[in-house]
Amino acid sequence: MGIFAERLKEAMQQANITSAQLAKQTGIGRSSISQWLSSKYVAKHDKVTALATVLNVSPDWLLGTTDIATAATPEAVPIPVAVTPTPAVDSELMTLWEQLDTKQRAKLIKKARKLIAKSTEQPNAKQKKGKKKKKGKKRK
Repeated sequence: MGIFAERLKEAMQQANITSAQLAKQTGIGRSSISQWLSSKYVAKHDKVTALATVLNVSPDWLLGTTDIATAATPEAVPIPVAVTPTPAVDSELMTLWEQLDTKQRAKLIKKARKLIAKSTEQPNAKQKKGKKKKKGKKRK
């Protein structure tokens, strides 16, 4: 078994989390997690980061590049801010942040990053100028 698979299993056991729960919390497919656990593949960087965040270990430890398992706390991760917060907003955000546990904080950071990425992504490159995307029923 590869080191990534071994450490992923170990981290899941330490966190007392199943592959289904891990999939739900990270947004990663259960089949991908299963393939990683069986050493069929090793996760890409963005997936390793998501796994490490939820499992509260460092991505480097998961990949086997260090023996230090502890991850940086979410409070230590710098979050870029595009607006100037007011003292009232700062206070409310901090109050809410302090009420969250580690897993909830990781989820919030992940959601915030998705929102930022979504707001800064380019329009669909495949869509041609002047043509509107057809709206219709989705096929099942």
